[in-house]
Amino acid sequence: MKKQTSIWSWLPSLYFAEGIPYVIVMNLSVIMYKRLGLSNTDIAFYTGWLYLPWVIKPLWSPFVDLLKTKRWWIVSMQLLIGSGLAGVAFTLPAPFYLQVSLVLFWLMAFGSATHDVAADGFYMLALDECEQSFFVGIRSTFYRLATIFGQGALVVAAGYLERTTGNIPYAWSLTLLVAAGLFVAFSVYHRFVLPTVSDDR
Repeated sequence: MKKQTSIWSWLPSLYFAEGIPYVIVMNLSVIMYKRLGLSNTDIAFYTGWLYLPWVIKPLWSPFVDLLKTKRWWIVSMQLLIGSGLAGVAFTLPAPFYLQVSLVLFWLMAFGSATHDVAADGFYMLALDECEQSFFVGIRSTFYRLATIFGQGALVVAAGYLERTTGNIPYAWSLTLLVAAGLFVAFSVYHRFVLPTVSDDR
C-alpha cells in the first residue's frame, strides 16, 4: 500500500540527487585538486581509490535492507553528503586540507554508494511494473542531467569565482558550499515528499 504522492514530485529530484555525488567525488575533486596545485601523479594516487565504495557496494547492500528503511537511508545519506561537502568547503583554506578533504570524499563516496542502493530499491518498491517501465527513461535522464550539472555548471561556477575573486581555495569553497546547500535541501525535501511504502522495511 503506497501513500498517494505524485511520482513526478520525487522521482526526478531523487535521481538528480543520485547522480551528483559520483561526479563530485570522481571528477570534480580531480579538477579541484589540480587547480589547488597538486601534480597529476599525486592526484591519481590520492583519488584513484575513491571509486572503491561503488565497486564493493553489493557487499553491504543487504544491511541497507536489514537496518533501516530505504526511505530513511535516502534522506540520511543526502544529509551526510551535504555535510561532507560543507566540511570540504570549510577545510580548503587550511594547510591540512588534503588529508581532511580526502577523508570526507571517502565518506561521501560510501554515502553515495549507499544512497544508490537505497534509491534503486525504493524505486522498485514504490512503483508498480507499468510505472517502472514508463519512468525508467525519466530517471536515466535526470541522472544524466546531474552529471552535466556536476561536470558543467559547478566547474563553470568555480572558474568564474576564481577569476572574480583571484582566490582559488575560496572559489572552490563557495562552489562546494552551494552543492552542500543543495543536498541539505534535497534531504529536507525528500523527508516530506517521498511516499511511505509498506513493503519498505
